[in-house]
Amino acid sequence: MANQTKSSLERYQEIKDKAKVECVGAGYAHTKYRVLENPESLSTYDLALICAKGNLCFGYRVEGDLIVIHED
Repeated sequence: MANQTKSSLERYQEIKDKAKVECVGAGYAHTKYRVLENPESLSTYDLALICAKGNLCFGYRVEGDLIVIHED
């Protein structure tokens, strides 16, 4: 296959220690995280991957300074 990209889990393994996040709350089918440290200026997508530990199958959104991970 041409243009094959890395899986989310592979990308997570590469970046998991490059930023610090904390869980600040949970609700129905979602969990909210705050970014504490992002010294390498990772993208919002990469930060969401870190929050979700590589599993973003239901997606995410940004609410102000929080990253909200959608869950089952």
